[in-house]
Amino acid sequence: MRVLGAAALTAGLLAVPLASAASFGRAAEIPLARAPVSVAVADANQDGIEDLVIADATAPALTVLPGKEDGSFEQPLDLSGPSPRSLAVADFDGDGSDDLAVAGRGEITIYVGAGGALSRRTTLSAPSASTVIATDLDLDGNYDLVAASTSRAAVTVFMGADDGTFLPGQDFATNSPPAALFSADLNGDDIPDLVTGGKGVSALIGNGDGTLGPPQVVSEVAGTTAITGSDFDGDGAVDLALARTPNIVDVLHNAGDGNFVSSTLYRVGATPSAIGATFVDPDSNHDLVTANRGTNNLSILPGLDDGQFGPQQRVKVGKAPVALAIVDLNADGIDDVVTANRLAKSVTVLLNGADAPQPVVCLVPRAVHRTLAVARRLVAAGHCKVASVRRTYSRRVKKGKVISVTPVPGTRRPVDTPVTLLVSRGRKPRR
Repeated sequence: MRVLGAAALTAGLLAVPLASAASFGRAAEIPLARAPVSVAVADANQDGIEDLVIADATAPALTVLPGKEDGSFEQPLDLSGPSPRSLAVADFDGDGSDDLAVAGRGEITIYVGAGGALSRRTTLSAPSASTVIATDLDLDGNYDLVAASTSRAAVTVFMGADDGTFLPGQDFATNSPPAALFSADLNGDDIPDLVTGGKGVSALIGNGDGTLGPPQVVSEVAGTTAITGSDFDGDGAVDLALARTPNIVDVLHNAGDGNFVSSTLYRVGATPSAIGATFVDPDSNHDLVTANRGTNNLSILPGLDDGQFGPQQRVKVGKAPVALAIVDLNADGIDDVVTANRLAKSVTVLLNGADAPQPVVCLVPRAVHRTLAVARRLVAAGHCKVASVRRTYSRRVKKGKVISVTPVPGTRRPVDTPVTLLVSRGRKPRR
C-alpha cells in the first residue's frame, strides 16, 4: 500500500474563502439537561420516524429525542447505563428494529429495540473502549462490532450471531491507538475492510471470516479525529476523507485496489471533530460536512464532478460541536444535519431547504427584584418550574423580593427545568 507522507499532503493544500450555506434554513437549537458527547440516529420507539439518541457526559447516560414527521422532536426521555463515549446503530437481532451499541468505561452495552423502546440487554467487555462501529466483517448477514481505545494499539472485534448476541472479543493490532474508525470495501473484493486514524492512518484488510490482516500505513500524518468515505470521483472505488487538526480535511483517492494514490487538503473550521459524506446540494456529487469544535460551526465542502471539492461554506451551530449525524428528518428526500454541542449542552438541527421547527424550551426568567408571586408567574410563563424557594437576609433587596435566580436568567433549558428562587428576608435584625 502506497504511503502518503507529510510532504505530499502539504503540497495539495487548497486555501479557500469563507462562504455562506444558503441551502439550510433557520436552525433549531434544542437545549439538553446534560452535555452531549455523541449523537446517533435510530428509530428508538419503532414508530417509523427517526429519533435522536444522545450520549451524555454525565448520568443517566443516554437521552432520546423522539422525532416527529416535520423534523421537530418530542420532549426528551432518559435511559440509564454506563458513561458513554460512542454510539453505533444497527439491527443486531434481525427483527427489523434498530438496536444500539454504547461504548464507554471499558465495556459495550447493547440496547435492543422492542415494544416501542430501547431496552438494555447485555454488556461486552472492551478495555477502555472509546469508539465503536457496526459492520459485517464475515458476510454472514449479522452485524459485528469493532471497538477501539485511544490508549491501546489494537481494535477489538465482536462477531455477531443470529440472535443478536456477540462472541467474545478478538484483538487485532494497529500501528497506534485509534481515535477514529471507518469500515468499507477498499480493495474491491466485496469484503469489508477497516480504516483506523489517529497518529497516522492505516488499513486492516478484511479476510472475509471476521479476521483482519496486519495494519498497512495509508498516511503518516498525525491528527486524524474522524473518517468517512464514499466514491467521490465515480470510479467505483471507495475514497477516504479524514478530518484532521488543526483545520484540515484530507481527501485520499483510491486507485481501486486499496492503494491511495493522491491526496488533496481543504481548509475547514478549527478543530474538526466529526465528518460525514452526504448530498447537501441537488447535484449528484458527494459533499463533505465537518463539525468544527473550535469555531462552533459546520464546514460544508461541495463536491465537484472530478472528485474534488469546492470552497468551504460555514454554518453556525451551538458551542463546541463534538459529534454529527446526517439523516432525512422531515421525509422530504434530502439529508439534514444534526450536531451535538458539548459546551452549549444542546443539539442543533439544520433542515436542508427549510426552516427547522423551533422547540418549546424553558427560558429562565429575569426575576431579580420581583416579588415571589410575580417570579412564580414568570417561571411558569417561561415553561420552567419552581424547584425550591430559599430565603436569606439582605441589606440591598427588600423583604419578599427575589435576590437571585438559578440557573442563570436568560438561558435556554429543557422544558420544566427546575428553577431555584432566593428571596430576601429583609435586613437581619440587630441583637
